[in-house]
Amino acid sequence: MAEGLAGSFGVLRDESLKEEIHRSKTRGMNVFVMPKPGFRRKYAEISIRYGSNDNAFHVPGKGLIELPPGIAHFLEHKMFEKSWGEAFGAFARLGASANAYTANNYTAYLFWTLNNLRDALELLFRVALEPYFTEESVAKEQDIIGQEIRMYNDNPGSRLEREVLQALYLEHPVRIDIAGTEESIRRIDKDLLYTCHGAFYRPSNMALFVGGDVRPEEVFEIAERSLEGYDPGEPVIRARPSEPPEVGRDAVVYLPVPVPLVEVAWKHEPSGEDGSLLIRREIASNILLDLLFGKSSAFFTKAYEEGLIDEVSASHDSWPDYCFSVVAAQSMFPEKFIESVHEELERVAKTGLREDDFSRATKAAVGRYVTLFDAFDTAGGMHMHLFDIGLDIFRYGLSLKAVTLDDVHERLGAFRRERSVSAIVRDNQRSSAHGSR
Repeated sequence: MAEGLAGSFGVLRDESLKEEIHRSKTRGMNVFVMPKPGFRRKYAEISIRYGSNDNAFHVPGKGLIELPPGIAHFLEHKMFEKSWGEAFGAFARLGASANAYTANNYTAYLFWTLNNLRDALELLFRVALEPYFTEESVAKEQDIIGQEIRMYNDNPGSRLEREVLQALYLEHPVRIDIAGTEESIRRIDKDLLYTCHGAFYRPSNMALFVGGDVRPEEVFEIAERSLEGYDPGEPVIRARPSEPPEVGRDAVVYLPVPVPLVEVAWKHEPSGEDGSLLIRREIASNILLDLLFGKSSAFFTKAYEEGLIDEVSASHDSWPDYCFSVVAAQSMFPEKFIESVHEELERVAKTGLREDDFSRATKAAVGRYVTLFDAFDTAGGMHMHLFDIGLDIFRYGLSLKAVTLDDVHERLGAFRRERSVSAIVRDNQRSSAHGSR
């Protein structure tokens, strides 16, 4: 059973899994440590609650600040460049492998190592907390990211995902590519980067997760010393546009692909700040998608035998201010695939789901959850993000085991055809020969 966290220090544990996470809070920053005795590799991640969706925020006394799309990703690229040199090389000299990524709601800086945890962790704090920008380095990065944007625009899979979100959302910034546009990144300068770093890269807006054969007290001490002298910072007030309930138009993009790519997506009602509701809906939606479109489903068997698809995938993305689901495939007959997906949802809405199928899918989901704790990076990121909505990774497991068939049936109502869009990426030369049938 999971125990709650109290005060600035606590231990969260699940006795059945024999897993625990130690937590401390220093200068406003939450620090989590998952001891894994006997594991040689050690993992550390600093997560900042600042992502590509945060393009506008309020500053007391300064009003609303609006930012060019792509600036969070741009900032992440620049944080490894310091006045004293390049941080990737410094990690390598310690025997650590470092990386970073920007998502819609977070930016993360991380490393794996076998040794020198203390030195590598102190370096990770310096990467996140010590900005260094020059006009010359910003101009150089604009060219690098501009090339990256062009590459993504020509990549069929990346282009398909972007077209779906742009059709699904009319105002919300999730519709904008994480890297921004070639035009938007040209409006980024060093002063804007310093503004964003000062607003978001504050201890109170950050969290640290460390997993491996480590002593929690040592990690807490490193964090305390690394944050000494830093102002925890005031909470950032993010500004988001109002998103209408309706969706946009379906999209077709022509790129050279041997087999068309296709996605069907639904815009769901978000849960707001209710973390328990968000997780319950997320779990039920994922089980529903697995039952309907997973490799063990009747839909997949029939579509595969008819030559409609070779592979199909389904996913659900849920946050307090937006929520959507996607079913994707490669298909020579994408229009037929789209119609088949809607027909399957309509069929199951009438007939319902079988209890034995639900039990099988739930057991598989619990099995995946149990193995999650050997993947430090996945478990750490998941725990930190759940903590932001008032939950934790162990309570997620309890919610997973508590989900019912009625919960899954209730989610069927969120997959309405009128709240859906589709996108297809196809080769123009093949489209006339391989249309829908």
